[in-house]
Amino acid sequence: MLQVKNLNFGYKFRPILRGVGFELKPGELLHITGPNGCGKTTLMSILAGLIRETGGTITYVHEGQACKDRRSYIEYLPAEANGLYGKMDAMDNLRFWMSLRGHPTQDQTIVDELKMWSLDHPLIRKNFPVEKFSTGMKRRLSLARVHLSNTPVWLLDEPLYGLDIKGIEQFQAILREHLDRGGSAAVVSHDTAPLQPFNPTEYRIEKREVKG
Repeated sequence: MLQVKNLNFGYKFRPILRGVGFELKPGELLHITGPNGCGKTTLMSILAGLIRETGGTITYVHEGQACKDRRSYIEYLPAEANGLYGKMDAMDNLRFWMSLRGHPTQDQTIVDELKMWSLDHPLIRKNFPVEKFSTGMKRRLSLARVHLSNTPVWLLDEPLYGLDIKGIEQFQAILREHLDRGGSAAVVSHDTAPLQPFNPTEYRIEKREVKG
């Protein structure tokens, strides 16, 4: 469970987030909404540990115990940067990310994951740099990375960006699997329809605070 209490963030004369507080429970989908520039991406970056909050606390609780480093339990998908290395091919990208997680992954597992995302053609998965992928292909590969991470908390900022209908359906499939096995996810998305089958908890950021 991810616990956020009285979270604040801002720059010298510009407060951005004030008094944010919620709990993200196992099996729960949290949908974060709000107008452009209200702080949604900033909040996600803080939760992921990329930006330090100026006040409040963020705690990941596992089996009743607070964990010192929540980042090992979280996988983050940024809104624009896909977290991919452009000079590497799809196979090497996923191998690299899994090794960073301390989970060296069998090549067949990676091939199966790429097949799930229609990225398994030999000319795509090997010796074809990701920098030549389309926007949708990069997003699918990034979601494959999230799926393979096996982390209990997913932070997904505009995960549907660039996806076609088939990609959206596959996203829904992995999200359902993740939630059903007790994982949780916080999602920022302007495309709300694909999230509705999951009955998400809605949080709206407005006037520099989160309202539930």
